[in-house]
Amino acid sequence: MPILYSKGNISMNLHQKLYCETTGCRMAYVVKEIIRSLKKRFVEEDIDLTVEQFFILNILDNEDGLILQELAEIVDRDKSAVLRHIDGLEENHFVTRVQDESDKRQKILLITKPGMKTLEKARAVDQQLDKEINAEVENIETKEFEDALAKMYQFLSNQ
Repeated sequence: MPILYSKGNISMNLHQKLYCETTGCRMAYVVKEIIRSLKKRFVEEDIDLTVEQFFILNILDNEDGLILQELAEIVDRDKSAVLRHIDGLEENHFVTRVQDESDKRQKILLITKPGMKTLEKARAVDQQLDKEINAEVENIETKEFEDALAKMYQFLSNQ
């Protein structure tokens, strides 16, 4: 099978479906595989979350008192797309909306106790996957990669 990418003793072939030449494209394939693996593990562990809902719960856990508009800005999606995820989280009793005391027209999004329990379970699965991925790469390579990712992000976010 033809080799698409080869560096040192690492090679990716057509069977692995990495049909691109740029760093961004290669990274997109890796991210896609991480998300696919995470979805599969959520199903195996009976975690009733989509990966998008997992990201949203993580944000809500780290940012106090967000309203829908602020959350939509953080995830860079339109409000209606984020609202669909919030509705699903609310149906599962993972999130609740409470009236903002300073502005009665707005609803603050909060994680419930069942939501926190599910988030903790999902984080454990995510951390285990991360460990397994990083076990494939020596520590020095991981550090260099994380540094490179930080530089790429900084460059792209300043444009």
